[in-house]
Amino acid sequence: MMGSGRFSRSALALAGVVGLSVAGLPAIALAQAAGKETSAGKRWEEEFSLWQKVSSGSDVAAYEGYLRQYPGGTFASMARLRIAELQAAAKSRAEAEAREAAAGAAQTDAAAGEVAEETSAGKAEAERQAAADKAQADEIARLKAEADEKEATARRLAAEKDATDKARADEIARLKAEAEEKAAAARKLAEEKDAAEKARAEEVARLKAEAEEKAAAALRLAEEKDAAEKARAEEIARLKAEAAEKEAAARKLAEEKAAEAERLRAEAEAALEKAKTEEAARLKAEADRQKAEEAAAAERARAEEEAAARRKAEQAAAEERARIEEEAAAARKLAEETAAEVERLKAEAAKAAAEAEAKAAEAARLAEEAARRAAQAASAGEGQAAAAQDDAEAAQDDAAAGRDVAATDDEEEAAGETAESRDGAAESAERDARAAEADAARREEETWQKAVLDGSASSFQAYLDEFPTGRFVADARERLAALAGQAKETATAKAVPERKPATARETVVDSRESYLQPANRAQAQRWLSALGFDTRGADGVFGPRTRTAIAAWQRTAGFRADGYLTRQQYRALREAARYVEARQSRRQRAYREDYGGGYYYEDDGYYGGGSVVIIPGY
Repeated sequence: MMGSGRFSRSALALAGVVGLSVAGLPAIALAQAAGKETSAGKRWEEEFSLWQKVSSGSDVAAYEGYLRQYPGGTFASMARLRIAELQAAAKSRAEAEAREAAAGAAQTDAAAGEVAEETSAGKAEAERQAAADKAQADEIARLKAEADEKEATARRLAAEKDATDKARADEIARLKAEAEEKAAAARKLAEEKDAAEKARAEEVARLKAEAEEKAAAALRLAEEKDAAEKARAEEIARLKAEAAEKEAAARKLAEEKAAEAERLRAEAEAALEKAKTEEAARLKAEADRQKAEEAAAAERARAEEEAAARRKAEQAAAEERARIEEEAAAARKLAEETAAEVERLKAEAAKAAAEAEAKAAEAARLAEEAARRAAQAASAGEGQAAAAQDDAEAAQDDAAAGRDVAATDDEEEAAGETAESRDGAAESAERDARAAEADAARREEETWQKAVLDGSASSFQAYLDEFPTGRFVADARERLAALAGQAKETATAKAVPERKPATARETVVDSRESYLQPANRAQAQRWLSALGFDTRGADGVFGPRTRTAIAAWQRTAGFRADGYLTRQQYRALREAARYVEARQSRRQRAYREDYGGGYYYEDDGYYGGGSVVIIPGY
């Protein structure tokens, strides 16, 4: 019985400790979860501190004080369970002590019975033994009932504790689930926010990349446009510089020749007083020539004004046609404008070169006139004249051979001799040499003009053979190369039989030349022939020969040599032909006025039926 009581107290104590540890962990976890709330944190700390003090002992009054202070606290159920356990333990101890006292009394009674047994009869001893056995059996039954009752009570308390622990575990699980749900929601929100930020960053990067690409494309277009403008400006500047250089060179040559002519005139006036009448006549002729030049300048100004007005009218017509022709592409329009600008600059350069050439010719004419006046004045001495004639023939032979450098050396040597001797024979020889040089230059130009008018490879080769170092050697070689290419194209064109239309209009008209009427086609053929690209007639039909002439002209004018005339090329051909015709007319008129109908530019049929060609760089 004593063993069973100690076992019961140990079981109750162990149950209390286990209940405290099992119930304390969820309570602590719950307290930690609730500790996140700022308002309940301090109260929880005070309650937990008091519970630690109370649970460390076994005083029922301390547990009852905790319940009075915190009747609905976190550890209230545990406190009540602990009070019940302590009260049961106290009751068990009291019962155990009573049982021990009863056992002692029983032992004493047993000892007394044993003594009495020794003195009493055996029957009495048997009865007492039976009574003792019965009492002991009753006591065992009572203790067993009490143990069963205590076991049921402990089982009930354990069940209540398990229910309480389960409820607390469920509450903790619920709070944990809620916390996990909130954490999952927060993670999901963070992930959505990160995804949105990432998408936004990608969109910003894409927009930035697109903006950078557009900016790069715009910069590239601007650079290409600047490069094109720069190249165009450089080309214009180059052409203008070349024209200026040529004009400066021609002006310088004219000034040198004019200075030389003035020096010869002054020497002739100082040496020959009898030439005063002739000099007065020359001055009068010079005044007349200046008047003629002024009249020619006025005529040129009027022609230029008419040409400007005609260009304006053509420009207006071109704008009207451009408006009607909506199918023309912007790139083609730009190319045509650029080509027109280059053509205009070429025309200006050619015009400047022509003016410089006219000035040079005028200076040469003045020099020849001065030489002629001096030669007439120096006819007194036959021996001196014979020597001068020999020198002139030698200078003429040198000029005929094309050795301009040697002729210049002879001139400088003759000039030195004139400066040293100051005699009339040396002066006459120098004048004759210069006259021979002018005659050689005139013969060279005449040969060149004949070659240009003839337009054949043999004529240009003859010029090169006669003047291997002449002024037009490079042009003659270029023309020979062009004629060689033209001959190849003609041979190719001969492989295709020439059409024989029944009328002047072609049977099939290319779309690029649909604007040309038969009269326009015939006029284009005449213009080509006037520029040196002979079409062998102007019948208004563009056959292989005309196509070859058009292609040759296109190459010299800077166009693509396809043999078909566009509107822009037709206008350029017209302007070039008109310029050549006006130039030829001015030169013929000027030489008629200066030489009084001399043979050089006399309209005697020699140049009347020929052709003139504009050679680039001439």
